[in-house]
Amino acid sequence: MNKITQFLKSFRLRSKSNLESGYTALKNGERQFVLGATVIAIVATLSILYGINSKYLVSVPLDGGSITEGIVGMPTLINPVLAISEGDKSLTNLVYSGLVRKVKSGVFIPDLAESYTVSSDSTIYTFVIKDKAVFQNGTKVTADDILFTINKIKDPLIKSPRKVEWEGVTVTKVDDRTVRFTLKQPYASFIDNLTIGILPENVWKNVSEAEFGLSTINTKPVGSGPYIVKKVTKNAEGAPESYSLVRFTKFILGTPHIKNITIKSFANEKDMVNALAQGNIDQAGGIDPQNAVTLSANKDIVMEKSALPRMFGLFFNKNQNAVLGDPNVIKAISMIINRQEIIDNVLKGYGSPIYSAIPNGILSDDLISKGDLGVDKDAALNQFAKSGWKIGTDGTMQKSATKTVKDKKGKVTTVSTGPSTKLTFSITTGDTPELKQTAEDIQKTLAEYGIIVELKVYETGPLNQIIRSRKYEALFFGQVINHESDLFAFWHSTQRTDPGLNIAMYSNSKADLLLDSAQKILNEDDRMSKYSQLKNILDADMPAIFIYSPEYIYAHSDNVHIVGSMGITTAPDRLNEIYSWYADTDEIWKIFAK
Repeated sequence: MNKITQFLKSFRLRSKSNLESGYTALKNGERQFVLGATVIAIVATLSILYGINSKYLVSVPLDGGSITEGIVGMPTLINPVLAISEGDKSLTNLVYSGLVRKVKSGVFIPDLAESYTVSSDSTIYTFVIKDKAVFQNGTKVTADDILFTINKIKDPLIKSPRKVEWEGVTVTKVDDRTVRFTLKQPYASFIDNLTIGILPENVWKNVSEAEFGLSTINTKPVGSGPYIVKKVTKNAEGAPESYSLVRFTKFILGTPHIKNITIKSFANEKDMVNALAQGNIDQAGGIDPQNAVTLSANKDIVMEKSALPRMFGLFFNKNQNAVLGDPNVIKAISMIINRQEIIDNVLKGYGSPIYSAIPNGILSDDLISKGDLGVDKDAALNQFAKSGWKIGTDGTMQKSATKTVKDKKGKVTTVSTGPSTKLTFSITTGDTPELKQTAEDIQKTLAEYGIIVELKVYETGPLNQIIRSRKYEALFFGQVINHESDLFAFWHSTQRTDPGLNIAMYSNSKADLLLDSAQKILNEDDRMSKYSQLKNILDADMPAIFIYSPEYIYAHSDNVHIVGSMGITTAPDRLNEIYSWYADTDEIWKIFAK
């Protein structure tokens, strides 16, 4: 030990003069060697330190910053009871909270609710409100506010677009923090109803039904959501032009990272996209595929996309053209439509091919028929032949008018009874670039097989009247299936006439029974079994040919970090987790990260 102590005492760093004299005593070659070795040692040391530092550093959200979002049109009904347009619903999503909140891939988490229970027969839902839940004016959220909001939705004088969702539901107050919902029968999608934003009764109680949709509170709302409307900028006509929002520090799910949000209105998508490309706004949603292609070339813009439950296809009306009621004909047509080619041409790749009336997200992947992206001409012609159709000498798809006769010897022969029938029908659709171009692509493809198709393109108003009266042979149109219960509206036989949404006028008693029973079953496996059976029936009957599901395109600057925007059901859902978004980041060692 003494020797070690003596060594340590004798060890000391050399002075600068000693180092300099030692260095000058070296020969030129030795000096270069020492200098090179020193540089290598320094670089190696720095590299090691950088590697260690990088290994243990993580990026974390930094509170603060601001973002500006562009939208087409301007919200005027920032009210969960009245919101209709995408802009209305998006702003409502920022300002209001519901009892539960839908997050990634359709999962529901408690929002204003602390907890909830469901009765054994699945008809009674009891919710307890969080004790610290408050509105942006500082008042507590109570059961009275829940009752007030739902009663306004159910009030026929207010004409809420959400009214149908609450028919047959009774809401009662148990105590100040507890509310009970009683259903007439089990309803699997009911939990989705409870994402509805809650109005503060003390703000709205003196507003009459006649004034409800006209009140200035609709543009200066008070909710309990992540952001507060601080300022409304109006144009010369007095219409809102932009909304400035600040984060609500008492938001029950935690103070949002981003401090300020501005929602800016644009007259059209072209102006909005130009503003995004020039850096005048930070983000915008609902981008057209062609504009998305242009924006994707900008290295400062990040393109997000998500498959929404929008399903476009050909819906057939056999009452207007009997041939379109033949499953063999419809299946053959389905086999010759190149879905991926249409997606590439019309949607610029922003879409997915679909083959079933049951959308992805309801049935599991193993129960969904993927179909065949390739076109099989021989298989299609064989399918046509099953019903007597073939391509004639003039190049048209036709079916001979024949009958069987017996001669005196009992021999059966087929004889012609008249001219052949040509396969022809009309496709009705809307006058938008996407719908029109898809219909034209289908028309061109079918012409290659001798099928004569006439296109009928209408503006929105006349098209709606044609759809309501069911005056079309084939309709290229879209369905939006936000909930499983929407399948009832689109395929149950009771919905065949206006105002029902069964635009294929489909009728099948077995399908009706499955649709009637599925929404009463809360056990997911049992319910999926019903929908799987429904899919098989619809696939066999072929009342429609589904073509594609377009993707929702959301573009934002690369400084905005979006959390939980994918797996959405509707466009405003992209904002469901905006309290987790952030515009600034910092790098810290992992041990200091939360």
